[in-house]
Amino acid sequence: MAFEKDTITACATPPGVSALALIRVSGPKTSAITKQLAGKAIPARSPQPTHIRFQDKELDEVVLTFWPNPNSYTGEDLLEISCHGNPLIVETILQSILTLGARTARPGEFTERAFLNGRIDLTRAEAVLDVLHARSERALQAAHRALAGKLGEKLLAERERILQLLARIEAWIDFPDEDIQPEVGQGFRSEVSALLTSIASLLATAPLGQRLRAGYRLVLAGPPNVGKSSLLNALLGTDRAIVSPTPGTTRDTVEESIVLAGFPIRLIDTAGLRSSIDPVEIEGINRTRQAADSADLVLALIDKTSPQDPCQTEWPRLGPKILHVLTKSDLPSTFSGEGLSISTKTGAGLDSLRKTIATRLAGDFLAPGSDEIAINSRHEEALRHTAEALATASASLLARAAPELVASDLRLALQSLESVLGVGTSEDVLDRLFAQFCIGK
Repeated sequence: MAFEKDTITACATPPGVSALALIRVSGPKTSAITKQLAGKAIPARSPQPTHIRFQDKELDEVVLTFWPNPNSYTGEDLLEISCHGNPLIVETILQSILTLGARTARPGEFTERAFLNGRIDLTRAEAVLDVLHARSERALQAAHRALAGKLGEKLLAERERILQLLARIEAWIDFPDEDIQPEVGQGFRSEVSALLTSIASLLATAPLGQRLRAGYRLVLAGPPNVGKSSLLNALLGTDRAIVSPTPGTTRDTVEESIVLAGFPIRLIDTAGLRSSIDPVEIEGINRTRQAADSADLVLALIDKTSPQDPCQTEWPRLGPKILHVLTKSDLPSTFSGEGLSISTKTGAGLDSLRKTIATRLAGDFLAPGSDEIAINSRHEEALRHTAEALATASASLLARAAPELVASDLRLALQSLESVLGVGTSEDVLDRLFAQFCIGK
């Protein structure tokens, strides 16, 4: 590709003052640029403390590490410069490298080159982005599984199974007089079904992947003045929502993100549920119901000082996503129903509530040490097409359709599966994907 003629450079660390910064250079001119900056060739794969100069001017005292192709991150000659983190120093070094023949890298271009040069597949390239943006320990664990190639390894194994099936059915097509048909009968269909089951198990991790990346939606719902905003503030550890004895203070949803027991969570405070003739409050109540419908977990708040729960008719439709929480436990109780008692005033029960929330969410997560990972939306779409093609192939086999039709379905399944790995992926898709990366990554 055309980019192979270019040498690129960028700072891989965030802008601003810091103790150290890391500058990368990759491409065919990297070795020459290294010699000109250091005044000499440096040993490969060995960090070298040195002073770098350009046009008789000392730029900085740095550590240079040169990685020759093809065994570098990008698959090209790659130089990493660890320098002082003064932005003026970083900019001076970058300008010197640009003068020596490099150009500024696009966002994600180093990782894009790693993919295009066969150093990583597309699942691992995407995992780099997930590692950078993981907002919780659980999300980081899943990203590291993908970065280690767990998803790629599994998909390569499934790809091999489809190729084997294609080879066998095409042999049947090419040599119809040979005794091949029994092998591509019931046994062949069983293998297609087993492959479909395996793909379905990966598809089942898509909701988890979405939650890991965007966060679980946890909605606080209940009547006015039950303590929703107080609980939001208590869980956040800050006064984010207005707390007032006046009913109806919250008219819209208030949303904040936290990490709870390693889980990424989007906390959503909502308007109180009650009858109203105020158009603004009615809209707020409608948004409360919409938020509850789309939530992963709803904390149904009930005032322990009230004998009845005015929202008791709201909860049954939400099913198992409901967790009943009894508020104001520091005051005399007149409510006889069940729930987890808390007091945002004294803090009583809050630790128990956090543990209960974590337990309720933990069921969605993979077992520790599992090799599986949670797929993203791009993977989901491609694997859904794979599953549909395999299901059609299975149905065609059952209906004793022409083997050419079955082979066509298997090829569609193969193409969809390979698109997850990046085989045959169009340039515009790659451009959109890598544009999400930081410059220098």
